[in-house]
Amino acid sequence: MLLAVSAMPIGATDNLSDNLSLVELLPDIEKIYREALTLPYQEAAKHIYDEDIAQFYGLLLQRTGLDIPPDE
Repeated sequence: MLLAVSAMPIGATDNLSDNLSLVELLPDIEKIYREALTLPYQEAAKHIYDEDIAQFYGLLLQRTGLDIPPDE
């Protein structure tokens, strides 16, 4: 005798919008990467007191795109 049994995962409902998608469960990798890349440069900029070096450093960050604030 064969018995067909179906099971729904815990928390699953008939309405698909009630379930979390995989995207909602994953961390924002782009934001984490950008923050890890730019944070050391932002911290270094706080300790540049020579005006010429600070100007050069600011231009460097601008041209590399590291001065653009992340979208919140």
